[in-house]
Amino acid sequence: MRRPILLILFISIIISLVYTKNYKDKFYDIEDKYIKVEGIVKNAIYKEYYYEYGVGNFLIRDFNKTQKINIGEYIYVKGIFKSSYNMMVDEFNYGMYLKSRGVDGIINSEYIRSCKSHNIYSYIKKVRTSLEYSTENIFRENSSFINALILGDKSKLDINIKKAFSRAGVSHIIALSGLHIGILIYIITLIIGRIKSLLKFFIISLLICLYSFIVGFRGSMFRACIFSFIIYLSVFVQREYDGISTLSFVGIILFIINPFIIYDIGVQLSFLATISIIYFYNKIDKYIRCPLISTTLSASILTIPVVYYKFNIISNIFLISNILIVPTVGILIGLIFMCIISYYINFNIIYLMLSKIVSFIILYIKSIVFYLSNMKYSYIEFETVRLKLVVLYYILLMAYMIYSERKTVKEQINEVRGYN
Repeated sequence: MRRPILLILFISIIISLVYTKNYKDKFYDIEDKYIKVEGIVKNAIYKEYYYEYGVGNFLIRDFNKTQKINIGEYIYVKGIFKSSYNMMVDEFNYGMYLKSRGVDGIINSEYIRSCKSHNIYSYIKKVRTSLEYSTENIFRENSSFINALILGDKSKLDINIKKAFSRAGVSHIIALSGLHIGILIYIITLIIGRIKSLLKFFIISLLICLYSFIVGFRGSMFRACIFSFIIYLSVFVQREYDGISTLSFVGIILFIINPFIIYDIGVQLSFLATISIIYFYNKIDKYIRCPLISTTLSASILTIPVVYYKFNIISNIFLISNILIVPTVGILIGLIFMCIISYYINFNIIYLMLSKIVSFIILYIKSIVFYLSNMKYSYIEFETVRLKLVVLYYILLMAYMIYSERKTVKEQINEVRGYN
């Protein structure tokens, strides 16, 4: 086999599926019981009806909204425990979603107390708060869109914007993934130059990790970071790398850390898009000769069935919208960071000028998205979806990929033996 690590990945996927389907809830004995938990708040969300805090592998929900506790603070909680295992909301398996995020259960607090603490989470919170404050001051009405774009915070983003981006097939722009990591790396290399020394490699790796911690080190970001790290390590040591083997290695690590991550839709789309680009890009670009179109088409080959099954929608205009919008995203993110830096060092004229350009680009993106998404037949929405069609699609595609792999191996063997 040309890529034995790919076989290990498939075995890991099967083991993860078997393990999660036969998982025995270790918290069964304390379901609906009064428990005590303490620890550092790793994330915090302030909703209309309750405040939610991530502590260890638990979510703490304070329906009394006693006080706003910040990320990095140490808290003591007493409350009723609800296991995330088999937790359903209507027909949605909310418990499996929580397990994929590493959450074992929810504690509805009856008593909560906090104290200040100095740790990495508190410093990350300060940086994130500072960035949010600067975007609100600089960009004002566009701050919610910018926070979604660079920080992954879509909580304040208008629901109509989310729907429009989904219908136009460009929702990946406001979902932190490899695209954002790639843009960030490109910006860094423009500033410090290409990797030619250990210092530059260290700076890029450090900034990527720092950015990932600020926005939340979730599955798709972990995949993007490790994947980029290995790619740039190969450039530094001047060794070739194999994209599918690298992706397989990252996947195996993720499944070892948390087998339930296989149900995370963000991770699914991130991995499928990456492997689809790696595998199909050259085959498509050989005929089209346009990198942007080739990338968009190749990424969609493995992701469209998941979008269809999970979101009941298929965009008919994703190619047009990606061609018109994606090239501007890299420029937009670069200008946003330049604008924020200028704001902090009091270059008022520069950041005011840049903010006008940023606002114009955002207006352009939103105008294109709303126009295309509102076109007749711009998307197909399904009342019901069929799993059999998705399975059949992937079986046929896997058969083609296996055939192609065997053909490539045979050609390589013939070349080694001196046959044409």
